[in-house]
Amino acid sequence: MTRATRTINGLRRHWMFGALLVLAAGLRGVVLAAYHPALIFPDSVRYLQYAHNFAEGHWSVDALRQSGYSVLLVPVLLLHELWIIPLAQHLAGLATAVLVYAVLIRFRTRMWLAAVATIPVLFDPLQLVLEQYVLADTWTVFLLMAALTVLVWRRDVLGWRRVAGCGLLLGLAVTFRDEELIMIVPAAGYLVVAVRPRRRLLARLGALAGCFLIPVAGYLGWFDASHGQLNFTTFSGAFLYGRVADFASCSGLNLPGYEKPLCPTQPAALRNADFYTWDPSSPQWTFTPPAGRSRDAVVRDFSLRILRHQPLAYAEAAGRDFMYGFSAVRGAGPEKYSPAYLQFHTYIRPDRQAYASIGALGYAAPAVRPGPAAFLTDYGRWCYLPGPVFAAGLVLALAALVIGRLRGRPKATRDACLLFTASAVLVLVPPAAFATFDWRYQLPQLTLIPVAAILGVNVISRRLPPSSQSDPGDSGAKPQRKR
Repeated sequence: MTRATRTINGLRRHWMFGALLVLAAGLRGVVLAAYHPALIFPDSVRYLQYAHNFAEGHWSVDALRQSGYSVLLVPVLLLHELWIIPLAQHLAGLATAVLVYAVLIRFRTRMWLAAVATIPVLFDPLQLVLEQYVLADTWTVFLLMAALTVLVWRRDVLGWRRVAGCGLLLGLAVTFRDEELIMIVPAAGYLVVAVRPRRRLLARLGALAGCFLIPVAGYLGWFDASHGQLNFTTFSGAFLYGRVADFASCSGLNLPGYEKPLCPTQPAALRNADFYTWDPSSPQWTFTPPAGRSRDAVVRDFSLRILRHQPLAYAEAAGRDFMYGFSAVRGAGPEKYSPAYLQFHTYIRPDRQAYASIGALGYAAPAVRPGPAAFLTDYGRWCYLPGPVFAAGLVLALAALVIGRLRGRPKATRDACLLFTASAVLVLVPPAAFATFDWRYQLPQLTLIPVAAILGVNVISRRLPPSSQSDPGDSGAKPQRKR
């Protein structure tokens, strides 16, 4: 059979996913036409400024946001064409859908069901609008999905190269968003349950951790050379203060005198977390730190005192944010942070300061084309899966793990289901614990939860992976030749 024949046969077999992919590509073309050259958020300015600095040979890392994304942007800025950024990100979104489909087909999922699992990442307006922004979220999710795909691709031979590749991709994701540090946990857990024989486990864990640390340690060293401390940001205290300000009460708390101005004076119901994090009149920006202490260190110290003083209030706030990500309507969230910038409109909300900053770099402010924008506005209002659907997917995946364990379902599929289920849950924990609610942070659920849910369906229906009908679970053994 010639290569052309195989290609034609493959297209025929996977016609449903191919059709969805073509439709999704066309929809992304509408987004590119509607908002040109790219959508800009305040964070976008810093990414572009540091990419510009790097392109000019100034390699001091950003103190506020991780600079891995800025490094990725350098070749684009050398071409000086801003529209290439959203174009590349739309392609990354399509590639993420391909990974979702490929993993599910690898585990013998029915083709129509695997195609259905790609619908959120292909068509959800949250995914589409974030691909059009100069923001790191799209690439971060792609790296996470690529890492997990590499890890589960061949369950029968879980060799060190694939484990190392997974660790390296997860480490790169951390240089885009430091919250992704937590993703090493489900990857390591997968190795613990999947690697056989056990004597290979330590070597595999070492390969995963070692390759994960290469980009992470390299970034920390870069940050230390730039700012004199091993960290990912000098604003960790500022972010945590915004998290605790919603519920902080200094009543009964013994505070140093210089920290007392940090106590919020408004009633808790009237507080706005975004104000306490960023507004110049927020207490954390108006108080005077003592000599020899940095502002961020003092604010972090105060925030940790609040966490120790009010652990239940903190747990309630974090849990409320976590659960809100599964609400039926994509509203403003518990902290009332407007999601308007993540919705399609027939206009672009002006940000004169941001546009002046990118103008200084030689880039035009975004412009809107009313026709395509009107279509997308109507599309975004109705065409998305509500949160309870994703919550049901997680429940299905968790139930499948229990059923699979009790009824002796194929181990390879159970292990993969566990990996994606744990990843889907854990990736949402750091934003809920350390940041105010923003729908940007929910983007991974569009990719990870459908995979976990469909793998759960496979576990319940006893769909076997392609590697073995008997599923011996010997991930470290070499495949035997047939005699």
